[in-house]
Formats: sequence, structure tokens, C-alpha cells
Amino acid sequence: MKSLKQALLLGLISSIAVFTASYLGLPVWVLFIAWVSYYLFGTKIKTATSIFVQQTLGILIAIIIQYFGTYFSEILHLLGFPIIVFTVMIGVFYISKLKYLNTIPAYFLGMIVWFGSKAQIDINLFFLLIITLFSGYIFAWVNVSISSRIESKN
Repeated sequence: MKSLKQALLLGLISSIAVFTASYLGLPVWVLFIAWVSYYLFGTKIKTATSIFVQQTLGILIAIIIQYFGTYFSEILHLLGFPIIVFTVMIGVFYISKLKYLNTIPAYFLGMIVWFGSKAQIDINLFFLLIITLFSGYIFAWVNVSISSRIESKN
């Protein structure tokens, strides 16, 4: 019975998340990247906050790559983007040596979110993606919190 309740809960919260994202015009796939991140990197608030910050930085890093890659591609043609990626990723490596910013996959997930949106640089899109990521973490947290209560009652 416990498993059935948890399965129904997951289905309910997932469907509410999809409805909410669709209703608000948020990209559902980004919401689920956050949800998966919550489970993969640890279901604690402190860990989730750290990963969210790093994914946000990953989005900003992708914007930097897009901006400077486009600029240098005009000068260096095919070498523009690779040179910028090379340079920026060296920076990411060193940033990942900091205590709370040390999860390189989180940066890449943030970059995937940006590049997956296939958009031009736009501050409104940046905030839309951040809101969507945050929403995904909230829905995942709600699911884990309620599921834990179900688990502890048995």
C-alpha cells in the first residue's frame, strides 16, 4: 500500500508540475532537468541550493560562450567557438575547486538548459529558465517531503 501511495503521489505531483509549467509557459523539459538534478545530487535543501546555483552559473557560462563564440567566429571563423569553449572551460575547472561550487556536471546541465532553448541572448529568457529550474526543484522537494512522510508512517 505504501508503494501505491508513493506512486500515486509521484504521478499527481508530476501532472501538477506539467500543468503548471504549461499554463505559465515554462519549458517543461527544463523543469524535469531540475527534478532529476534534485534526485541525482542529493535530496537535501543545502545540496539542492548548491546545485541550483551551479546550474544558474552554467546558464550564464553558456551565454558567455554564445556571445563571445559568435563574436570570435566572425574573426576566426570555425575556430571562434572552440577557442572560447576551451578558455571558458578552463575557468569552469578552477571555479569547481571552490568548496560549494564543485560539481562540474551541474554547470554542464545549466549549459544544456541554455543551449537547448536554442534562443538568442535575452534576459527575459534567462529569468524564465531560472524560474523553471527553481520550480522543478520545488516540485521535486514536495514529492520527496510527502513521500518521506508516507514512508515514516509505516
